[in-house]
Amino acid sequence: MMLKKSFQTLLAASVAVGLIFGAAQTADAAKQDKPKAESQAAAKAGQTAQADLPYKYESKAFGYSIQCPKEPVGVIPASTFYEGKEGEILVFENEEYNIKSAWIILKNAFTDQSVPDLNKISDEDAGKLLQRIMKSNGYEGIMMVPVNDHNKGIYAVTAKVIEIDTDGDGKPDTTAEANSQMAVTFFRGADGERYAVELLENPELRDEALALYQKGVTTFKTTKG
Repeated sequence: MMLKKSFQTLLAASVAVGLIFGAAQTADAAKQDKPKAESQAAAKAGQTAQADLPYKYESKAFGYSIQCPKEPVGVIPASTFYEGKEGEILVFENEEYNIKSAWIILKNAFTDQSVPDLNKISDEDAGKLLQRIMKSNGYEGIMMVPVNDHNKGIYAVTAKVIEIDTDGDGKPDTTAEANSQMAVTFFRGADGERYAVELLENPELRDEALALYQKGVTTFKTTKG
């Protein structure tokens, strides 16, 4: 029987390797910002990222660069799988047409109305925002994270086991296991561009892949076309 990893398990594994981008603010308990700690964590992440993520991928079409664990075996337009989405899927592992591991980079991933400027939001409003996003998207866990020493993002993990309402009464009465599991980080670029970087793992998130993904997000930079 396959082990189903909860958000708490993934969070614990990330903390164990010194990740989660630095100090985090969860939906359940908004904590005071620690700029110095965040800056130090971001600096440490930057120092180790180059060794763990030797390949630099640059997208002229969508104006970004990101350090990767290796050169993607393929790059697919995001619109191939996500209708109307702008961005790319960096495939690192696959079995024929079955994607086993990939980073999905989306531009214009959210609206200003749905996610306000995270660098200016109060702790109270941040907590309310995280709760709203978690409930509306069915995430297993969600938190505010410092993507780097001057920019915050929202980090979430999808549930491996999904509750389903089969009779339409508004209450879940059964569960189903998702074929894959994802982590996602929403944040703004240097000029306010709205990006999302997602980790897709099939059948479930691996600790080592999650660690590399989190480091990769901290290397994300917007570029001029």
